[in-house]
Amino acid sequence: MKNYVLGILTENYAKEICDWKYEGDYSVYNFSDWGTVVKNGWDLSLRDKREKEFLSILLDGELIAYGRIIEDRGKTFIGVGLKPSWCGKGYGKDIMNLLIEECKKRFPDNPIALEVRIFNKRAVKCYQTVGFRIKDKYIKNTFNGKDEFYYMEYER
Repeated sequence: MKNYVLGILTENYAKEICDWKYEGDYSVYNFSDWGTVVKNGWDLSLRDKREKEFLSILLDGELIAYGRIIEDRGKTFIGVGLKPSWCGKGYGKDIMNLLIEECKKRFPDNPIALEVRIFNKRAVKCYQTVGFRIKDKYIKNTFNGKDEFYYMEYER
């Protein structure tokens, strides 16, 4: 594995993530500008929540991804975002393995789960490669309207 560094997601990193812009169908993953995130009190802007739940993932000093780890009802949920310029280049597997290991450290007895939009076949394939299996399919309200999701659990 490459020399990744997991760390606290600082406010500066959070601001940088708000500037990431995905193209086409993937634009549903774009954050609003930092001012809007702060004004709405979204989790990314809340220091305590950001430092507890979010992680920065650096490679050679560059922020290439972020993760989020949340415990809910006896399960540990992973959220992940890869910088657009790093998407589709094979880094997802390494990043997911880092986040899985962090989940095991923080909540060793919990099953690990995630949600992913069904259209995001690239992410679904990545998650399956590292050991997640589709357990459910549902429609969920999002900031962008209703969308279809898979619920996946880690099985290794």
